[in-house]
Amino acid sequence: MISEPELVGEEPPFGAPETAGRGTMRAEVPSDAGAGDPASPKRRHRAWPWAIGGALVASALWAGGLYAYAQQEVDLGGYRASEDLCDDAELKGLAKGFGKPEGSGDAWRRDHGSVHRATCYVSLKPVDYEPETDEEGNEVWSLPGAEITYTLHKKTDPGPEFEGMVRARPTEMFAPEVVITSIEGVGEQAFVIVEEDLSRITVEALDGQAVVGITASVEWDEDGDGPATDLKELEPLLVEDVTALLAALRTAPETN
Repeated sequence: MISEPELVGEEPPFGAPETAGRGTMRAEVPSDAGAGDPASPKRRHRAWPWAIGGALVASALWAGGLYAYAQQEVDLGGYRASEDLCDDAELKGLAKGFGKPEGSGDAWRRDHGSVHRATCYVSLKPVDYEPETDEEGNEVWSLPGAEITYTLHKKTDPGPEFEGMVRARPTEMFAPEVVITSIEGVGEQAFVIVEEDLSRITVEALDGQAVVGITASVEWDEDGDGPATDLKELEPLLVEDVTALLAALRTAPETN
């Protein structure tokens, strides 16, 4: 069999690969300075799985800490729930300077895991009060009254919002003018709320987890243009009764 002649020493055709040696075609392979195969490209490890794992761990720790905080018992400072707020509020201040409670009053209470609320309404009979009579000779009683409120916060601190709750209290259509002033010496913080158009004055106080308020409503002077009683004269009486009620709610209720 006749083989093709070898090309020796001749120039390769234009465009053909270069040859080495005796015209034998040889492919050029790039080589490193060192021995062995060429180095393969380095792989980059993605960091996001580790970042997500760290975030999940941090979230779990935060949630666990929040749960533990929520389970902590709040220090109520000795304050208790009120079985009957009318019994707890003796109103000795109003009794000696304005009017004695008439009857036992009407008490109301509600309990929840986070808050306890109690209310009492009682009529006040002023000194030397004489009821009016109608045309048939029947007595017509129209007495001033006192409303007592008590809220015991069992889970959260009412302190940061107390002043805002007092000053942002809604006003009634016929009582646009409300004068609110802060006073010292009653609980941690206290305010006097005067509503001339409604003939009533309130002293509301915060002490720890407890919020107590007493409102006195007086008769309107039909012959004049305002309350029959100067509301500012009732302020020290209400301060006395609010202070006494705060103390009473830190003691065990009396048993009959």
